[in-house]
Amino acid sequence: MVPACLAAGSWVANAPSVTVAVPGRVASSEALSPAHSSRLAGRQVSEVSWRFRLPPGQALRAWLCQGSECLSLTSSRGRRSAPMSWQAGRPLHFRFQLPNGQRRAVKAESLQVIVNYRSPGASSAK
Repeated sequence: MVPACLAAGSWVANAPSVTVAVPGRVASSEALSPAHSSRLAGRQVSEVSWRFRLPPGQALRAWLCQGSECLSLTSSRGRRSAPMSWQAGRPLHFRFQLPNGQRRAVKAESLQVIVNYRSPGASSAK
């Protein structure tokens, strides 16, 4: 049995800005990783929160990914349940793409994720 203090928790990570300049090409952020990933072995991501900032009036298509599995982000900040396969000890990264027809470069800044995790089988009730 997993002690309650290890059953659930969260971590926060930030990444440097990403400039998206080439139409049709996806630009990825640096990895967003927990400080002590080895301590999170076997923990599942239950929920993920994100935020990034775009210049006023600018838009990007955005995803938050772990490996090749991605969540489509419909806004520059939000919170969602994570895919069941996401592991708390593995890094995440943002992917960005210019919207169709846009040719002007856009810089995404202040990239941040907050990852809530739990042990497999742990109740998600708080």
